[in-house]
Amino acid sequence: MLIQYTPTRSIVGDGSNYQIEDKLKRYDCSDRPEGKEHKALSGKTEYTVYRLEEEYLCQTVPLKLTYTELARWREFKRSCAFGEFFTFDAYGSAATADFPQQVQLKYKSFKEQRQKDGRFIFSFTIVQVIA
Repeated sequence: MLIQYTPTRSIVGDGSNYQIEDKLKRYDCSDRPEGKEHKALSGKTEYTVYRLEEEYLCQTVPLKLTYTELARWREFKRSCAFGEFFTFDAYGSAATADFPQQVQLKYKSFKEQRQKDGRFIFSFTIVQVIA
């Protein structure tokens, strides 16, 4: 997995583009239409669709991180927490890109879990607008 972002709430660096490269344990996709449903008195249902989104639930493998690497993850969370776009490539790396996409972090979806052995697991949901 490769994440490339521009820190808007800089903690670690000088404000230039940064990247995080780690492994994913879970990467699940689901389609979600945004819109509303209206049921008429006749019984007919009408749908108004504003956009179609794909949501990807991501979870990393347990990671043994240095202080700087942990700060980079936290910087990513704070920089992309309010809908800022970033580049996400689930199966690629910095050396070989697979399918990089412009996505957004779903509001309040980023979770950081510390295990007893000192490793960290990060889980988050990314959203890509399809149409």
